[in-house]
Amino acid sequence: MARAAISLIALAAAAQALPRQSPSLKRDGASFTSQGCFVDNANNQRLLSGASYADDGMTVESCAAFCTKFKYFGVEYGRECYCDNSLSATATADSDCAMPCAGDADETCGNGNRLNVYLNNNYVAPKVATLSVPYLGCFVDQGARVLPDDLLGADNMTAQVCAAHCADYSYFGVEYGRECWCGNSPPTTTAAESDCSMVCAGDDTQICGAGNRINVWGSPLASPDTVGDYEYVGCFTDSNDNRSLRGLVTYDPAMTLEKCAAACSLYSYFGVEYGTQCYCGASLEPSAQQVPQAQCSLRCGGDYNNVCGDADRLNVFLTSECKDEPANVPSVGGFNYQSCWTDDVNNRSLADNVLRSDDMTVEKCAAFCQGSSYFGVEYGRECYCGNVLGGASASEDECSEVCFGNGAEWCGAPSRLNVYSAVLRR
Repeated sequence: MARAAISLIALAAAAQALPRQSPSLKRDGASFTSQGCFVDNANNQRLLSGASYADDGMTVESCAAFCTKFKYFGVEYGRECYCDNSLSATATADSDCAMPCAGDADETCGNGNRLNVYLNNNYVAPKVATLSVPYLGCFVDQGARVLPDDLLGADNMTAQVCAAHCADYSYFGVEYGRECWCGNSPPTTTAAESDCSMVCAGDDTQICGAGNRINVWGSPLASPDTVGDYEYVGCFTDSNDNRSLRGLVTYDPAMTLEKCAAACSLYSYFGVEYGTQCYCGASLEPSAQQVPQAQCSLRCGGDYNNVCGDADRLNVFLTSECKDEPANVPSVGGFNYQSCWTDDVNNRSLADNVLRSDDMTVEKCAAFCQGSSYFGVEYGRECYCGNVLGGASASEDECSEVCFGNGAEWCGAPSRLNVYSAVLRR
């Protein structure tokens, strides 16, 4: 017994004489790979700032489990865990990370402002969802909303949820993780795709924009190929100062393509603009420039399923019928054509007599004004007679409306007369 006791004492003494083994850096595991030791909190900026927690039972494995949705994770000061998807620093010496993990003294967990960083080998980067509609990209959304309609904020937000919410719109986009915006006009100011970096609240494998950044999907609403006897030509520029279609103009808050086609039945062209406006023309002016369909994005006031141009943009249609080119009648009923002429509702150029008719023609006006020195047709349905002609000559292209009773004859325009003068008899 005495000999056994002496042996136990000797073994204990020998054990005390052996140095304690230092904690070691965990180089890799089944799901992570060490990236080294890094300086943290330089200039009060965390190297990994995506998520974090602290625990007196911290191990490399528990931090890996916490950061499973991130590309990188790191342990620091024995009990701290940090996660992020990016790492932009240079490793320092491994010996700088020498503090044992609070939950496993055989592992190192960084040090003061030193971080053992690991790569998550199972990380799958979130990406923009692939849908049945085209993805347009990441866009700046700052100030006035690029998609201004029907905001939805939801903690289950995904691209699919937003697409369903915006089903009645041409475009939709996700922003700031949980916001969905709808609209009918496409955004224009692109941003770097990397600017849209926030995961969706309802699916962390999808990207849902970021602050002032929006991922947008959609396509312009196509115009129908035909409306009655008219065929679609395209989306064209227009302006108040230089109209692309210079014939009859009508306005209707409940405008539809069919209404405009009916109003312009005497013309070769019709075009819809700004949701409520209809323009007719015998020709499409050379100044009109065709632009992408996306620029004609305003829904018709009376038909949400079709677009009616936009601000300074026309959806233009051309008749498939063979229509005679409108012209001025050279002579009629003892009158000869003179020219296009100015008129003023407050000071008529021909003030003796007036006739208004929805079947107006040059011949009808000539017959009505027999005995007068002049007659003129205006605004498609108005006839004026007089022995004194006021006003002044105007450019022929300013008399651009056809007669209501004969689409092959010119009948002035607003405040413009096609004037005829009586033939002098010897």
